[in-house]
Amino acid sequence: MSAIIKYPEEIQKCLDIYEPYAIQIYEGKLEGVPQEAIDAYNKAKKWFWEQEQ
Repeated sequence: MSAIIKYPEEIQKCLDIYEPYAIQIYEGKLEGVPQEAIDAYNKAKKWFWEQEQ
């Protein structure tokens, strides 16, 4: 049985924004990636990092 993970609304919005560009961002190929997607990725990454501390 798999669990559905519910993120805070603000973080879910970030995930939704950067998801279409996730592979490019992960590979560091940022050409053509909107700044909004990069910012959303960085915000979500920071939040996930803080959850692990």
